[in-house]
Amino acid sequence: MGTQRILVTGYGPFGTHDTNPSQEVALRLRGMHRVSDSSGSVTQEFEITSRILSVDRSGATETSKAILSGERWDAILHIGLCGSCERPRLEQRAQDHLDMRIQDNSGRAVKSSKIGGHGHLGSWMDLGNWTQSSLPTPVDISHDAGSFVCNETYYHTLHALQSVHEGNLPPPCLFLHIPSEDRLDVETSSHLAMQCLENMLALRERSVIEVVAALIHNEDGRVLLAQRSDDETWEFPGGKCEPGEPWKEAVVRELHEELSVRIEAKRIVGTWEHRRNEVLLRIHLVECSIIGGSVQIDTKVHGDVRWYDPSLPEPLNWTGRDGEMMEYLALHESMPC
Repeated sequence: MGTQRILVTGYGPFGTHDTNPSQEVALRLRGMHRVSDSSGSVTQEFEITSRILSVDRSGATETSKAILSGERWDAILHIGLCGSCERPRLEQRAQDHLDMRIQDNSGRAVKSSKIGGHGHLGSWMDLGNWTQSSLPTPVDISHDAGSFVCNETYYHTLHALQSVHEGNLPPPCLFLHIPSEDRLDVETSSHLAMQCLENMLALRERSVIEVVAALIHNEDGRVLLAQRSDDETWEFPGGKCEPGEPWKEAVVRELHEELSVRIEAKRIVGTWEHRRNEVLLRIHLVECSIIGGSVQIDTKVHGDVRWYDPSLPEPLNWTGRDGEMMEYLALHESMPC
């Protein structure tokens, strides 16, 4: 794949903190890196650009503005300090929520406000499938990136990447929260950041099939499900992305082909990996709305449809990990944003 371009960001000190380890970690990683296998052959080669973001709105939007103005990277890793964390956190999603307990470095203290109004944005990686034993220290997988500048940065970057990209999915992007230096030394945090990047780049090289699944709510907050004709399991309607087909176009096409409806694709809610018949599927749950037509079943694909209430779970025979996806909705997305 040649040398890949990586962006790593950290922050300067803020609040009562005299230092910020995310700044030192980001600066340590800049430059050329090569990853070799057991035989000594180079398997990955990448160049890291490090940027230190200001702890304010300007810093939170710096990366997204760069993306929208045409800058491109093969992966983006944001690193921030979580002063209350006992161990690092890999953030699975960015919340559309800003509620600052302290002022940022510009004196801003936004309370109970949406960041963009697009709804919470999930990363298009299944972090739960990362092998913890390959990481230099235990980590937590988090669905709550906070409500300060770190979360604001992650949100703007994910939204910009979803808006402007080539191929099925945008390049991988992750926010890594690291504890203070008295809980985890900078050297270990740096090793962890490097391993995260290697995992992110490996995702781009693995042989997977990208799948889109539509999350459609009705006025009562219930979710549209379809029953597969072949095994009678229940799933979110959708299907495979064609080579090079963007995720938004794929879910629009699939819903029109299978259910005869015209939809608008809005955001990636989350991603789950599932192995079926020796094939690894990466399933992206996409919030959509019906803008035309009425649901009609293609009996070659689906035998039935129904509206399901995530807050009132029922014992259904689920396809793959769709049951886990529904549980996620009940915990984090009970109603559309």
